[in-house]
Amino acid sequence: MEIRNLVIVDDHKIVRDGIRAMLLGDKSFKVLADMASGKELFEYLKTCVPDIVVLDIAMPEMNGVEITEKLSQEYPTVRVLILSANASEDWIISAVRAGAMGFLPKDCSREEFLKALSFTAKGENYYGESIAAIIYRSYVSILKKKDTPKESEELSERESEVLKAFSEGLSFKEIADKLCISVRTVESHKNNILQKLQLRTTVDMVKYAIKNGIISL
Repeated sequence: MEIRNLVIVDDHKIVRDGIRAMLLGDKSFKVLADMASGKELFEYLKTCVPDIVVLDIAMPEMNGVEITEKLSQEYPTVRVLILSANASEDWIISAVRAGAMGFLPKDCSREEFLKALSFTAKGENYYGESIAAIIYRSYVSILKKKDTPKESEELSERESEVLKAFSEGLSFKEIADKLCISVRTVESHKNNILQKLQLRTTVDMVKYAIKNGIISL
């Protein structure tokens, strides 16, 4: 059986001792060391690199997200499991984006902690039920924002007018006359629209306008 080496980083000794106690009798994992700060961790990593770092979020000097980011950059083989009492959405999403493979609340059971360690050791993500629910809500929120029509957020009022005019089939000259601007200005607005909305052609603009209710068929 392969034994996974891990290091515990938490600024409370009672927590570090508690994690060690949870792992007593489990032959799958070996605690190499425990420490109270990110500074101590990176000093230790100069001589020994573990498979897993079990890490708290809220710590002095360098928080868990910052430590995770630094580990991802400098020690990409090290897998991070966050074990924290602070399970706010901002902390969770920041930790996941930084590269944490797992996130558990500190009130989790020993069984769930060992399960999370096993998943992390295999390179698989694991989040406690309450944590997974928060991540899911955040993901849905991001999707909804992506589905929101972009013209009101990214286009100026004049660019929106130009987009609508092109979508109605007007030519450069017709748009220029309608909006009392030069043809060159119309061309400039069109280029800005294509760039902002990440589109390529006038046809793409028409499709976008239809999809987002700017014009109706």
